[in-house]
Amino acid sequence: MSHFIIDEGFDYFLEKFEQPDWQKSVDRATLNYYQGKLPNRLLFYWQQFGFCRFKQGLFWIINPADYEDELALWLGEDISKQDSYYVIARSGFGELYVWGEKTGFAFEITPTLGWVRLKQGDAKDIATGLEDRKLELFFAFQQIKYIEMEDNNDKPLFDRCVKKFGALEYDEMFGFVPALAISDNASIKNVDKMNIFVHLSLLPDLIEIQYIDFKKLGQMAFGVEDSSNLPDLDDLV
Repeated sequence: MSHFIIDEGFDYFLEKFEQPDWQKSVDRATLNYYQGKLPNRLLFYWQQFGFCRFKQGLFWIINPADYEDELALWLGEDISKQDSYYVIARSGFGELYVWGEKTGFAFEITPTLGWVRLKQGDAKDIATGLEDRKLELFFAFQQIKYIEMEDNNDKPLFDRCVKKFGALEYDEMFGFVPALAISDNASIKNVDKMNIFVHLSLLPDLIEIQYIDFKKLGQMAFGVEDSSNLPDLDDLV
């Protein structure tokens, strides 16, 4: 694998998220397994930083192998067959960032709301060998305010969750009881620290997963009943 210096995109990410506050080194077998499946740039980050935690668990770079079962459950069989997908990062509230071998940043799964959101993807760029650049931009574009969740009064929740429950461990997340998809009550009183793998496995039995594309997002955001005037996803890729 080629050697890289830390790129400007990841430098910018570190300016916002600071250095990892927990790290686990990645062994050679794991690096070899994902060679050719995920961008070399990501494997380089793994070599430099390991699987790691930022800001007490607000954002994580994780081992995709740990999330294979949960990812298959949330994407479903039909979607899973379209590409080879991997969870490359996640948030402290269980948001999963999904990368496809051919499509790049393909899905964002928001379990608290039961959403599987189809992203624009990077298929054309990846087909021309630009997967490393697209991976850099994935990290560069991460913003704390978008990873954070807010309560019903639009007040950020994460730091209050850490103050109440402590920082998150690798297998932990902050979730809502009952789930927001059912209750719509994003109060700190309804937050609990829970095992992320158990929660992601059980939640689909309790809620209806919504598969959201650009057209559906437009309908939700603007209250559009007739979607005929909204662009097709293929026009946006």
